Amino acid sequence: MTDRPSLTIQRDLDDIKLQVKKELETIRDLMDTYGYRAPSVNWNTPFQMHRLRRAMRIHYLAMKIRDSNPVSPTIRELTWESPSDQELP
Repeated sequence: MTDRPSLTIQRDLDDIKLQVKKELETIRDLMDTYGYRAPSVNWNTPFQMHRLRRAMRIHYLAMKIRDSNPVSPTIRELTWESPSDQELP
């Protein structure tokens, strides 16, 4: 029964990753369509900026969900904190 929440979270993460990937593809297409890579003085894209902000919010949410997962003991063994400058010889 303990595996069920982690499977649900993983499935949610996969869905969010897919959504972010689609959003980024859409943003790339819009940038190409509206000539973002060759900007002109009359370039105005408020809707595209809205989509970019939405994609970034989805990405931020995915990162927060990932950070909320408990760290496994094996990963905890691999992590370390760098010593401060005062501790270095």
